[in-house]
Amino acid sequence: MEIFIIQNNEKAGPFSPQEIQAGIASGKYQGSDLIWYQGIESWIPLSSASSIFSVNPMNQPAAQPVSCGLATASLVLGISGFIFIFTAVPAIVCGHIARSKIKKSQGQLEGSGMALAGIITGYAVLALCVLIASLAALAAPMIMKQQKRAHQSEAISNAKCFGLALFEFNNDYGSYPNAETAKLVANETSTPVINGDSANARFRQLITSGIVYNEEIFYAKSVITQKPDGNISGDNAIAPGECGFAYIDNIPSDIKDSRPIAMAPFTYGSGEFDRDVYDNKAIILWTDNSVTTLSIDPASGKALLNGQDILDPAHPIWAGTPPNLLMPE
Repeated sequence: MEIFIIQNNEKAGPFSPQEIQAGIASGKYQGSDLIWYQGIESWIPLSSASSIFSVNPMNQPAAQPVSCGLATASLVLGISGFIFIFTAVPAIVCGHIARSKIKKSQGQLEGSGMALAGIITGYAVLALCVLIASLAALAAPMIMKQQKRAHQSEAISNAKCFGLALFEFNNDYGSYPNAETAKLVANETSTPVINGDSANARFRQLITSGIVYNEEIFYAKSVITQKPDGNISGDNAIAPGECGFAYIDNIPSDIKDSRPIAMAPFTYGSGEFDRDVYDNKAIILWTDNSVTTLSIDPASGKALLNGQDILDPAHPIWAGTPPNLLMPE
């Protein structure tokens, strides 16, 4: 016998009585569904066709719906997203697939609520991620600006410390550190002459002479510097990368007007100031131990004092003596 069935306004078949009976047992077919088979004039409810089955199909217990595994997975993944962010998207995908399968199962699958909860938690995690990313994007410039100010304050404090040491050295040796005073320091301390024409070599005389006992005060943040290691024995003192200040080598000891004697920060391998380190500012140590900050011209990379490049030999502060700038190693 061939049986046709109408379910949800759609005709299907033909089916055998055994197939119809199995569909009823699984919950696929309901007693209100209409059927037709050869020998009857019109479509009749399935519940009225017990005569064609060995037992009344409507007396068989309906199959119990089973939980949809994808729905459970969606909820678990959604909750896990608050710890492991990457599970948020799978939670949303599994939830939508699970709800689609449950809807099409005609009661054989359950768990629509769990799938919906998984979808909601998944989207909530994504929204939280967007919020955190937005806040981080807004806060990053402020944090970077504060870091630059902190580095600038540290450099200013260090400059004032070794500025006092330079003043004492000038009183003791009759000059600021230079190639000639290196010989005087060597004779007085019975140590090798400090050679080299760099800011590190000049500042190293302050340590060898016993005026200062640490190298941390010569540190200034730059792209090439790292924190000093504290080793001040011989050439290890103020080793390459541990000094961030450039030094003016030819400052007369008896000048009446204050002049720049050290400055920072510079870009590596050039005489231009680095605009990024201290938020477009240059730090200048003067012979009277004052420290000032000057704006750096974005186009030229020059620090401007009264609208003129501070290192310009024609600048009035040099009184006709061009500055001999020694860069840090």
